[in-house]
Amino acid sequence: MMAMAKGNLQGKIGYTLHMFHFEDKAMACYEKAYARGCTLPNVLAAYGLLLMRRDHDYAKAVEVLRTARKLKLTPQQWSILYQNLGLAYWKLGKIDHALEIYRKIFEKVQTVNVYSTMGFLLIAKGDETGDYDEALEFNRRAYDYDDTDASVVDNLGQVLYRTGNVEEAEKMFEKALTIRPTQFDTLTYLARIRVDQGRVEEAKTMLDTALNKTYTVFNTVPRERAIELARQIGMDLSEYDDIPAQEA
Repeated sequence: MMAMAKGNLQGKIGYTLHMFHFEDKAMACYEKAYARGCTLPNVLAAYGLLLMRRDHDYAKAVEVLRTARKLKLTPQQWSILYQNLGLAYWKLGKIDHALEIYRKIFEKVQTVNVYSTMGFLLIAKGDETGDYDEALEFNRRAYDYDDTDASVVDNLGQVLYRTGNVEEAEKMFEKALTIRPTQFDTLTYLARIRVDQGRVEEAKTMLDTALNKTYTVFNTVPRERAIELARQIGMDLSEYDDIPAQEA
């Protein structure tokens, strides 16, 4: 009991540090809290998220979140924990596991975040099978639910692009950028379309914006795809410190 109490106290300290963006110190506290048997769902959910975003340790995130789901949870805590767990399985490449979790969440909770994440997971499943029917149907529903969310609009653009509806996809990507002008995934897709249209300078501007934006592990488009496209159209990437020079 004493160790658990210390773990919960350590977890509360870590959670506060996390809220103020002191992620290194927060992580140290979370690790100690977890080792001491912390039983605070909000803390463990935040720890799992930080493991993914900061350390890219998706397997550890699954372990922490699976531990947390055994605790007594409020409906909101249940939703957050399972959403994070689904993301962790997605990052491990376990799309079926992630989708199974999100289908269960969707039965109880329909928010724009749930629509957005499940929409992309269905696209990812379509990438595996070549069948995008469910992804297209669901992402149209998501768009009907909220056509002002940049991720929802981008998802619809992505599935339309994959199914050959490039003109409609282009309109979705353009709309997404009016909502969130620096959205990496959208900029990369629309730059690809602009290159195909011969509008290379516009594509360069979009890719410059994308490559100057902080990239996160939850982006749906690999950063390497934007870098590859930038190189194809002759962009000088030497000004981007985090992009290694291409070998001759």
